[in-house]
Amino acid sequence: MTAVEMDQEFLILYDKLTNFDAPGYSELERSIILTKAQERVFFAHYNPLANKFREGFEESEARRKDIQELVKGVTISAPSATQTNTLPNGEFYDLPVDFLYAISEEVTLTSDDVCLNGTRVRIKPITHDEYSINVKNPFKKPDSTQVIWRLDYQGRKHELITDGKSTVSEYHLRYIKNLQPIILGSNTVNGVAGPLDSELNIILHTRIVDEAVKIATGVTDPASYQLKSIEQQEGES
Repeated sequence: MTAVEMDQEFLILYDKLTNFDAPGYSELERSIILTKAQERVFFAHYNPLANKFREGFEESEARRKDIQELVKGVTISAPSATQTNTLPNGEFYDLPVDFLYAISEEVTLTSDDVCLNGTRVRIKPITHDEYSINVKNPFKKPDSTQVIWRLDYQGRKHELITDGKSTVSEYHLRYIKNLQPIILGSNTVNGVAGPLDSELNIILHTRIVDEAVKIATGVTDPASYQLKSIEQQEGES
């Protein structure tokens, strides 16, 4: 559905549920409601704890298809221009502006060791606590033949840490991008100008509309909101 079609369905369901007694919403307000509903539907599919089947987005083909439009890939061949406060053998890499969550990560290495030069190695995301505990452990620290570490850092950066025997020449990242808002007309939501349709799979559009009705009635008619919540939980797939 286009944003206009989703809006039309939203208005019909909202009016029906509230018996035409509830106050109306402006076009901008409906854009914000639809955008918020889209975010809730997305996170319910991505986060296994947010849906009744406890399935993450890659745990079934149906869920993979639901948000496949948000999956992107990039190869980053140059480190960040700013390398202040890196850890030993660490190097910062700037993330894409639309980056949300990493799905898979690998690096191509450059090394004087011909056995390592040009090899592609997986990345292991770790926390700063894990770094402190394991950085001196010869059995768990980075190993250019097997694994490179990755730490999150402020300013939309990842820090890649090698064992010092090689350097990263390419950072291969597959990720989920940020959702663009659903915007009716020439309104602006979250700093983005419309009109804009939903990026999510059309399979989810009806669910987004249902969630938008829940949000709207939660403000104007809490009793109807509770009923709609129960109906949607029972029908969720």
